[in-house]
Amino acid sequence: MSVSAADVKIPLPQFLKLMTNGNVPVAKAMAAAGKIYKEYGSPGQLVLLTDFKLKGSGIEDAADRKLILAAFRKAGYAPKKTALKRKKTGDDEDDSTTTEAGPSHVPAMPLLTTPTKRKRLSEKNEFLPSDPSAGEVGAENLDFEEVLDEHVLNLKHTVVNRAPVMAAWAAIVAERLNFQRPEALSIASVYTEMNALSKGVSLGIYDKNKETGMEASRAGVQPYVELMGRRPVYRTRDEQWRALSNGNPVPPMTAFGYISRSFRQNRPYVIGAMRLLAESYSPTELSTKGWSLYTEFRPAVDQWGKRSELSCSKILSLRKEGAPGSLSPAVKADPAIQNPDSQSDLVETHTASKTMSLEEYEAALDEDHTFDDVDLDFGGNK
Repeated sequence: MSVSAADVKIPLPQFLKLMTNGNVPVAKAMAAAGKIYKEYGSPGQLVLLTDFKLKGSGIEDAADRKLILAAFRKAGYAPKKTALKRKKTGDDEDDSTTTEAGPSHVPAMPLLTTPTKRKRLSEKNEFLPSDPSAGEVGAENLDFEEVLDEHVLNLKHTVVNRAPVMAAWAAIVAERLNFQRPEALSIASVYTEMNALSKGVSLGIYDKNKETGMEASRAGVQPYVELMGRRPVYRTRDEQWRALSNGNPVPPMTAFGYISRSFRQNRPYVIGAMRLLAESYSPTELSTKGWSLYTEFRPAVDQWGKRSELSCSKILSLRKEGAPGSLSPAVKADPAIQNPDSQSDLVETHTASKTMSLEEYEAALDEDHTFDDVDLDFGGNK
């Protein structure tokens, strides 16, 4: 029995492109595909997709559902409505419609697809402030309320995506490298973005030039610190360091809010366990081994956007043998930044960032194995 074109699955890359061409952020498109592609991956099913069905598939955010539907309608996957003529009788009957599968040339809803709306959706990053100075708060307002009692921590676990785990760990490692908390959180945002962007390039979602300028060159003049295989570009703001994204210093509240929302009531335990793990290594060791440690305790995932368990006991089990059981007294020192005084070539812009937020990179990070088999000990064998 032959299969009609309306029942043939749209190739997954093309399915994703239908959404991204309609201004759905890449990672949100990937996460949505993980929830709807199996059931609504053919043209015949796609035209039947509604807001109600999207919500039933697990896409909770109303704005995301609206954007996804608009993208499919823009691509032509909308119900084709053919009004039937009203019968010429004395009885009033409702007009009925018939739905045909496949791309339709009926114009999409104007409210969803006007050029002004598309421009606003493509340029605005809902998770990053439009003013780069926004979100600058003191360290006292960035308290994770860490729990360091091992007996308590060993009983704690949570279910989460990889992206917030990476962001939290990058912040902890940066603090171990003597950055202040606001500095470390800024660095964590950009570090997470850099890894997800690399994954996007490797998947062919982005052109490789997309990464240009995000990472400092060892032979260049931009300030940088080696952090788990990456070299975010920095500049100073109010006598503190900030990592740059799209030429703008990223405020610490971006990562702090994201980490807090992701872990919720388990935040004190996860951060506490990470802190104890980080303190068991010297700063130099941690910068070199931090990524491999992360790959040992990160959630195991097998699909885009899926969550999995993160265990505090697993994090604690990775501590270096012979390390003290409690935190050592903090030693005041400056981070070992290369080229700290060379910032004249960095131009700060104040336009709204067009880069994606941490949430928008979750799906890519869930599949990221970029450094799994890479030796990050740059100074070991030369």
